[in-house]
Order: sequence, then structure tokens, then C-alpha cells
Amino acid sequence: MNWTDWIETPDSSNIARYRYDVKEHVLQVEFKSGGTYNYYDVLQAVFDQMKAATSKGQFLAQNVKGVYRYARA
Repeated sequence: MNWTDWIETPDSSNIARYRYDVKEHVLQVEFKSGGTYNYYDVLQAVFDQMKAATSKGQFLAQNVKGVYRYARA
């Protein structure tokens, strides 16, 4: 795995932090509820868009959930 550093999201009501595996194209999201999930085959561009999004949770709900396969980490 070739993870980026964790990106903390203190302003998010839902997401605690997230990071991206550049080599494997895996977006890993840690939720404030305690669960951590891997989303697979996520393009670098989607990760970059998430970093730029005003609301990380809203971006995840609209652009990642239901689009990419996932599993609990």
C-alpha cells in the first residue's frame, strides 16, 4: 500500500479523516461513528475533488457511495 497522509476533517459531522492509496486507487474513510471503509478503484481525480470539496460528507455521498465497491477496513 502507498497511502497519503491522513487528512483530518474536524468540520465534518460525519467523516473523521480520510486518505488515499495512490498505487492501488483505494480511498479509505474513517467515520466519526467509528467505522473505517475502503472504496476501491477510485481515481486520483476523485480524491483530488474530495480534497477540494466544501463538504466532504456530501461529496462522499454524491460521488463515492453507491458508485464504487467498498468493504469495511
